[in-house]
Amino acid sequence: MFKTIIIGAGPAGLIAGKYLDNSLILDKKKEIGKPVQCGEGLSQIALSIQGITPDPAWISTFIQNIEVIVPSGKKIILPGQDAGYVLDRVAFEKFLATQCQAEIKLESKVVDLKREKDCWAVYTEKGDIYRAQYIIGADGPLSVTRTKLFGGKFGILPTYEYLVELEKEVLISTIRLYFDKEKYPDGYVWIFPKSKHTANIGLGGYKELDKRFKYFMDTTVVPEFGNYKLLTNKSGLITYGGMRIKLFKDNVFLVGDAGALIDPVLGGGINNAMISGRLATEAILNNSSHLFEKKLKSMSYFSEDLMYAQKVLYSLPNSVLNEIADISENKNPLDLKNLSGLVKFFSKSKLRSRAWQLFKLFSILQRSGTSFG
Repeated sequence: MFKTIIIGAGPAGLIAGKYLDNSLILDKKKEIGKPVQCGEGLSQIALSIQGITPDPAWISTFIQNIEVIVPSGKKIILPGQDAGYVLDRVAFEKFLATQCQAEIKLESKVVDLKREKDCWAVYTEKGDIYRAQYIIGADGPLSVTRTKLFGGKFGILPTYEYLVELEKEVLISTIRLYFDKEKYPDGYVWIFPKSKHTANIGLGGYKELDKRFKYFMDTTVVPEFGNYKLLTNKSGLITYGGMRIKLFKDNVFLVGDAGALIDPVLGGGINNAMISGRLATEAILNNSSHLFEKKLKSMSYFSEDLMYAQKVLYSLPNSVLNEIADISENKNPLDLKNLSGLVKFFSKSKLRSRAWQLFKLFSILQRSGTSFG
């Protein structure tokens, strides 16, 4: 019998386990951090929020710039001075595990949860039964907790990603995001540098991801970085739209990917996972569980407006993307407050026709805290 059982030993579950004594973390995996199904990007502010000091032991590269490349080949520079890091996620999660008060049991796949008179009974594939007053579902995009106990509609976006070895050096301080409505209609392509000759390269979408990935590698990566070798498959699922579903009931919390709390705009999940895991622990420790969902959904990281921003961003035709890059001149296009910026904006016919929509998009992105991690 525990006060809290945390299902899932990813960032959300491990952060929760840091603050909760008399708690147990159950996870089906054999080793903390594996498999990695993630671009591994994380912003500086995400660590600051959790009071975590960056450590080279679990940081692969330090990121200072984020470049968005549009179909014309021009670049848009997003706010990114000292933006953050590309992690060694396995090492990072093992670090988080060392901070846990909770007991951690690996190779303990949860298959069912049942309500008893005054507690929850959690059943594992091995036949073990554990009981607790509270449950934190941090068990990823295919969450058993969510499937068994919650309903609601949310978004699922498949991703196709590999750790890639490159013949030529990649700029390790820069993340690149490639947007092209015609070639990559449901998402974007990313290059997250892991070292001078390796990078996480992937894309999100619903159709022919393997073909679109190969096309990108052959037409964009090879001309710039030479031959490549696929090292590790890191493909996975992005769950989003959690601000529209129920995330707490009867002493059960959904956090991180289990709660579909990944940023719907750029797909960053680690920051949101840690924040939601922390909020669940605060609700338990302060006896304020009834306020968990309201507090979480009031935060900019989980704003309903982000779903609007996602819809607008991924509907923009290439002509609009190109014109945004034209007026940006390698600067941040989100800041259009000065007169010269507005003059440039309204000089473009495609931007004029979508002025209200684009200004709302830029406003949401500025205040939301949207980031690559």
